[in-house]
Amino acid sequence: MARSVRLEPGRRNFHAVWPSLFATSMGLMAFLPVLALYVQERFHIEEGPELAFWASIIYGAAPLAAALAGPIWGAMGDRTGKKPMAIRANVAIALTTAAMPLMPTPMALLCMRALQGVLAGYVAPAMSLVSQGVPREQHGRVIAKLQVTMAMGSFLGPIIGAEATHWFGRSALFWLASVLSGLAALQLHLFAQEEVPVASPQRGPFLADFVRASLGLLRHPVIGWLLALLLVLRLGQNMLEPLLSLYVRDLGPAPWLANCSATPALAIDRTVAFAFGLLAVAQWVCTPWWGKQADRFGALRCLAILSLLLAGLLAVMATVTTISQFLWLRAAIACLMAGSMTLAYAAASQRVADENRTLAFAMVQSCIQFGLAIGPMLGAFVVAESTGPLAFSRAFVWAAGLCLIAGLGMLLLRAVTTRASSPAP
Repeated sequence: MARSVRLEPGRRNFHAVWPSLFATSMGLMAFLPVLALYVQERFHIEEGPELAFWASIIYGAAPLAAALAGPIWGAMGDRTGKKPMAIRANVAIALTTAAMPLMPTPMALLCMRALQGVLAGYVAPAMSLVSQGVPREQHGRVIAKLQVTMAMGSFLGPIIGAEATHWFGRSALFWLASVLSGLAALQLHLFAQEEVPVASPQRGPFLADFVRASLGLLRHPVIGWLLALLLVLRLGQNMLEPLLSLYVRDLGPAPWLANCSATPALAIDRTVAFAFGLLAVAQWVCTPWWGKQADRFGALRCLAILSLLLAGLLAVMATVTTISQFLWLRAAIACLMAGSMTLAYAAASQRVADENRTLAFAMVQSCIQFGLAIGPMLGAFVVAESTGPLAFSRAFVWAAGLCLIAGLGMLLLRAVTTRASSPAP
């Protein structure tokens, strides 16, 4: 602990924050990939549109609520401190997740997920706490490192979740997530350090300052459009994430996992864990590379290229007929998904003042959360319109179209802002 005090503020808080992000991500990803299966088993809902509906809205309730509440917490973090907001969010996740297995109906679970979303929002203050002590030209790489940390947790979460389900039942996953989030809050309390923000003489009432700062960011020539296009991208990227466990079950388990699994159900759980683990491994490997490209070529340009490539791969995913084809394409898509959040944060961070950075990060996170919430609902609607393999194929085509729109919009935004900032001849 004495050694951590001698570190520069950015490095000191990096070493305090990354274990908390790792623990919380691991806990959440232990149950989120199989939430649809939990809903079906817990509430005895038969396969079909009703299951897709409940699985999607329960999954999406937390990110939707977080998207609405996130900017308020972000502005409060800029005003009162990032560390208290990060601790508060992890404690809220611990308490609400512990209560989820006790919910007797799908509606009760939906409400608890919504409450979790309102009180959570741990990523934005944690990243802002670290980035405030780092030079702007290094923000892309620092944010990428934190994303890798979260990826490590996201990789281990589904694997641990599959084995815990086999031995203790699916409800145990919520208790596991609760304990890990509680430990994350304790880690931040003990080791993160932050000077209490000095109140500005011009500071007014919180709500007035929040509205003024939010409108200022939305009127920014890049930030406002970036947030809108990011929302479109995340709608496409997240349309089918909560339904992938159902899709994998339709395709069947990976043969090599079926051969080493005691039961067919465990084989499916392990295949789902592997599919989500691919995303985590890709974040681990590719996110630092995306961060370097953001610092070298510009985050907005990289995000546009990523969106267009993702659109192409999602369109190909619509033709999949076997689990092997799905997993290979999932690996390629994961390499692109690994950069989207890092590039979005970097694009915003490079364009905002220090005093509004947590709010800007929270607004970026809100767009990501809106995509997590509304995307699955859109996916459930598309899937419910058809039956069999065609249902998921149509959803992948829709997802590809949204990513294409986002990518083209970002290229146009970059071209317009570059032209506007060029010196007159």
